[in-house]
Amino acid sequence: RGCVCGQQMTLPRLGLATPRSQSLPRGFISKCSASRCSTNSSDNEAGRQDLVSGDSEATINCSPVNARTPVAQQAEAQLPDVTEDFVEGGVELTPKSHTDEGLLVGEPFRPRSTRVLTSLDVVSGEFWPAGAGQRALFLDYDGTLREFEARPEMATPTPQLEELLEAINARTDLVPHIISGRDARFLESCFGKLSRFTLIAEHGFQIHRPGAEGWELLDNLDALDLDHSDWKERVRSAMNLFVEAMPESHIEEKKSSMVWHYREVSDQEQAEAMATEAFTALERLRDAEKLNKIGISRGHKVVEVSYKKVRKGPVMRRICEEKGLFGEPFLSVLVAGDDVSDESMFELAPQDFLSIKVGKAETSAAFRVEDPQQLRSFLW
Repeated sequence: RGCVCGQQMTLPRLGLATPRSQSLPRGFISKCSASRCSTNSSDNEAGRQDLVSGDSEATINCSPVNARTPVAQQAEAQLPDVTEDFVEGGVELTPKSHTDEGLLVGEPFRPRSTRVLTSLDVVSGEFWPAGAGQRALFLDYDGTLREFEARPEMATPTPQLEELLEAINARTDLVPHIISGRDARFLESCFGKLSRFTLIAEHGFQIHRPGAEGWELLDNLDALDLDHSDWKERVRSAMNLFVEAMPESHIEEKKSSMVWHYREVSDQEQAEAMATEAFTALERLRDAEKLNKIGISRGHKVVEVSYKKVRKGPVMRRICEEKGLFGEPFLSVLVAGDDVSDESMFELAPQDFLSIKVGKAETSAAFRVEDPQQLRSFLW
């Protein structure tokens, strides 16, 4: 079969959207990260070490989740308490001397070699082993499943993308997640009808699980997380100056972040220079006002300010651990994204997760495709 746009497919297809009996070999890992991090990890292949600690064994602890699921409640009850500063994404980390956006993390990041995804042979076996079991998908939206548009509200799913997602939704052996910087309203309006998809909004700030009545906060980090009014007022004033300087740009406000978009600015060279200045100005504002819990980042034609503890990687890792903690780990996991915000997923992904970078930017993902069309073709 060709790709969903009707052109000749340049990549092999993974077969996620085909009936289970007809699909190509399925699965990415034999066990998820949590099962390998349990005590006495004798199931590990020789020479393989835990991603975070560098040891063959590590202790797991699931951080509290607001409006917790039964699985999360059981995990919290069974596991020992750990000092909060040393916990990220549910994994107890070995204290080190450096920080990542102000959060204590594990060993220094060691970039892996990224390969162009050109053959099914490179994902079979280690990343996609045969066998029965559920397989998780963590898919970013903008720039990954869907091409960018001039304004975010224009980038709704195309009929071809809807066909792909509905076919994935029909596969009972897949556990799909859309993990996006988009707000809850957009995700629910576009993907709410997909009954088996977990929707994760604002990089992990909110989550909607299949069958749930509404959205829940994934973390209540402190008393300010519900409205963010203390820092948003200051950041809004600064971003308004950027819009005045670049009238074709605009501000997007979400529950946990604020974003300055400049994709529509005619003079992109001037806009990129302004983005550099804006980033520096926001850093100065953060330091001067002692807004220590916000992070500032640059993405595709955006400058974003958000709570720096809200990141995709720890959310992805925690979901995998909740599944594996009680003996039902995912058989395999696919993670795909295109932006800086997706790198935390690639960095926290064990070596046998199938991590895919969409685009040409520097990455810690294991594989790369050129654009969303190639990723969609591969998923088919």
